[in-house]
Amino acid sequence: MSKLLKRALKYALVPAILMIAGKILGIFLVTVKYGYPIEIGNDINGFFSTQIYFNDAAITYFVNSVSDLTMLIVISVPLIYQIVKTAIFQSTMNNPKTIVKAAKFNILSWITKDDTTFLQTFVWCAFLWLTTGLIVKNGIEGDTYSWISYLASALSLLSGLLTLKIFEIEIDRVYPDSKKYY
Repeated sequence: MSKLLKRALKYALVPAILMIAGKILGIFLVTVKYGYPIEIGNDINGFFSTQIYFNDAAITYFVNSVSDLTMLIVISVPLIYQIVKTAIFQSTMNNPKTIVKAAKFNILSWITKDDTTFLQTFVWCAFLWLTTGLIVKNGIEGDTYSWISYLASALSLLSGLLTLKIFEIEIDRVYPDSKKYY
């Protein structure tokens, strides 16, 4: 197995666990807060054999919507953090004014390259795309609020574009454009 694949799998563990935990956390927080009765059963016909059941379709709709929103937040917040951190780091390498601003806001220790790489950002972005796909599927089937689907799509598109911009900056650093020097 290649080193790149091993690193990608290592980076994929945390978002995969957080994605599942966010969905489960959203379900159980809503059921505990509102006191909804919950039943867990087995259904061999579905994709997953273990199913969570509620007595009313409106309760299922609400719980699924909140759990989808929780899953989206749990995946998108760390990704946005990584994108902002990487963008500030890349800006400090090219613009000394950014270093002064970072010192002014006392975030110089926050801007290190040690824990954020493009591969890690891309893996998180891929999990956001997967989360968005699940939420949009639920929105199309009428299992979640449509505004959550729109929010997930907008976050996914914006994060994808920003990840692409980070990739372009990294590529320009590794393979500089020869036209800039002439």
